[in-house]
Amino acid sequence: MNFQIKKILLIYVLSTFCILYAQENSNTLIIETNRDDAGLFFDDKFIGTGNQFNLDVESGLHTIYISENIRDWDAEIIKDTVQVSKSDNLNLQYNFKSKDIVNTIPQDVYVYEKDSLMGFTPALIETGFLKLKLEKPDYSSLSVSAEEINSGIKPKLKYIGEPPKDQFYGSTLFTVLLGTAIALGAATAYYKIEADNLYDEYLITGNQGLLDNINQYDGQSAGTLIAMELCVGAIIYFFLTE
Repeated sequence: MNFQIKKILLIYVLSTFCILYAQENSNTLIIETNRDDAGLFFDDKFIGTGNQFNLDVESGLHTIYISENIRDWDAEIIKDTVQVSKSDNLNLQYNFKSKDIVNTIPQDVYVYEKDSLMGFTPALIETGFLKLKLEKPDYSSLSVSAEEINSGIKPKLKYIGEPPKDQFYGSTLFTVLLGTAIALGAATAYYKIEADNLYDEYLITGNQGLLDNINQYDGQSAGTLIAMELCVGAIIYFFLTE
């Protein structure tokens, strides 16, 4: 038997041995969850998303990480380790806790279960509570049951704070100041144009009598400009102090 045939036989024997060894040490592991969009990491390797995963794994200790939704930063994560022995066929079931969404009118309401703060509306609360207490500054507190939350009707808190102050924007004063500023701006432009026209005429004719009219228009333009700036300054002041 020549050397080439021996080499081929050796490779065949080694390959067969490796295949048989891998088959003997390969085990079936089925992982199931109650979420269709769960994400599975097995031994720090991302496997995929779904509610059932069929894996061929080697014997030994393995780590399991399952996220209820890998797109949510605050998603619930289940961590586990599993010891797989030779020729094991395991079926593991992991169930995430069901949650109810709590929303209110208005939002950003404190949600308490007994004395524990559960979050701020809109909030996801683990199912199983009997009553929740809703609180918000300047609003009356409200107790709601699980049935009321599951009904889909948003609990409405009653406002008991001071009546809101009228905003400057939209008030009569704002309208008057804005209208006056626009009118003064138009008057300023008019007087300035008239003064410029008379000055052009003065340069052509040299008529000294036009100078008095020019000075009069310039004075009126300066006066209306100052008045307009005062109106604009008042508008800015009221906006900043509101």
